[in-house]
Amino acid sequence: MRKDKKHLNFDYDNMIDYSQELFYHGTSDSLSLSVLLPPSLTGRLREDWRQKTLDKIFLTNSLKSAQMYAKKASIKFGGNPIVYIVKPKGDIWKVNKTEFVADYAEIISAV
Repeated sequence: MRKDKKHLNFDYDNMIDYSQELFYHGTSDSLSLSVLLPPSLTGRLREDWRQKTLDKIFLTNSLKSAQMYAKKASIKFGGNPIVYIVKPKGDIWKVNKTEFVADYAEIISAV
């Protein structure tokens, strides 16, 4: 586990297996996506203020949160809000109660 991500308040003491967790990602249907890649690779970033973790994607285990993020993405990028069920790939960390970051994620299906 890399400890160079201290700015995200990860709990490195409690290693948790998230392989059975259901994750969502809210975005806009104007973005043609088959996989979720970080802004450092795509150049697309909804949060203009975000300067850290540009090499990560954000996920949630809350459908309600994903729907909220999808609305925000559709305002930024146009199109309609869409929520995907996703499978995180690479390292994954819990940021807070419902938010996670991962290296990238495979899109399984739309909700």
